[in-house]
Amino acid sequence: MKAHVIYKNKRSNLTLKQYAYYITYYKYNWHRDVELITLLEGEIEVNIHGESYVMKEKDVMLINSNIGHATMARKPDSIAMVLHFSPEYFSHWFKEQPIFHLNSLEMTRHGKKEFFDEIRHKMIQMTSYMELKSKSEEIIYESLFHSIIADLFIHFPPHPDETYDALTTSGNEKIIKIIDYINNHFREKITLEVLQEVTGYNKSYISQIIKQDLGINYYEYLTRVRMREAIYSLTSTKERISDISFNNGFSDVKSFNTAFKERFGKSPSEYRKSLVHSQKQGSSNDKIYVELETLREILNGSSKKSSGPDFEKNLLQEQEKIDDSKLQEEILQEVTLEIAQLRNRFDKLAEKIDKLK
Repeated sequence: MKAHVIYKNKRSNLTLKQYAYYITYYKYNWHRDVELITLLEGEIEVNIHGESYVMKEKDVMLINSNIGHATMARKPDSIAMVLHFSPEYFSHWFKEQPIFHLNSLEMTRHGKKEFFDEIRHKMIQMTSYMELKSKSEEIIYESLFHSIIADLFIHFPPHPDETYDALTTSGNEKIIKIIDYINNHFREKITLEVLQEVTGYNKSYISQIIKQDLGINYYEYLTRVRMREAIYSLTSTKERISDISFNNGFSDVKSFNTAFKERFGKSPSEYRKSLVHSQKQGSSNDKIYVELETLREILNGSSKKSSGPDFEKNLLQEQEKIDDSKLQEEILQEVTLEIAQLRNRFDKLAEKIDKLK
């Protein structure tokens, strides 16, 4: 069974999607969901808000609705856990969607490490119930999510003067037009002059909008798209490296090797040998979800590459032993009470934020 679940509660206007997957190729995307991401193993680069961040194990980041972002593995077999939820969840309390700022790579120096650890801890705890075998597990699973939302409002409160504006997000037509052209013509020679002719935008504007959105220039984005397809060929075919280089837009093998080593710290041939899960990839756009059993091994610390904290190991060991029906009933009662308390806190927080506007 894959570590992937979609949970819906129409009464609370809640849709959750949680999964663990191998981050591989460079991908740029946006979606309406709010996304919480934490890295379980390896090292990845995340481009968002014009900045590039290197996430390592235990880092946590929140990506607001419709914000363009891209991820790329810097080490083979990097594994992330993601929790998506629809922004409509907030409609019961707010007219405008709240905007959160949560990034452990920027904010841990301000003494918030324990708050990031707590959110990550609850995301991991949710995986113990993601099979949703019973109504009580559904209640516990949803309650843990509500608890995460409470942590966001308490420790990372949204700013009252910030509102969601779809026209300023990465999902606008201009960036889509540029990105789509590069994605579809990366094997060709693409210059700023070509992009200007195709899109109708000024060259300097094209450079500005890509830099503003991803923190990299157009040529770096083009190189990463070429790299994405080259890595797919490396991991899923037996093509020669020289052919892979030529077929994916690189001028020669030397430029491919140089670009590859700059980004991954090893040659294409070394990278090809180090990939364990390459055979599972169907296309460069596929996600490779982690098996639930593998995820639990990682969180228990039994994976060879895992270095998770003791509280995660103890947590999962204890939860696997919860078979006694009486104990389950007690947990259910506690969780039901906690949900009621959390909803009351949300209402009070909403009132305070409304007063600040």
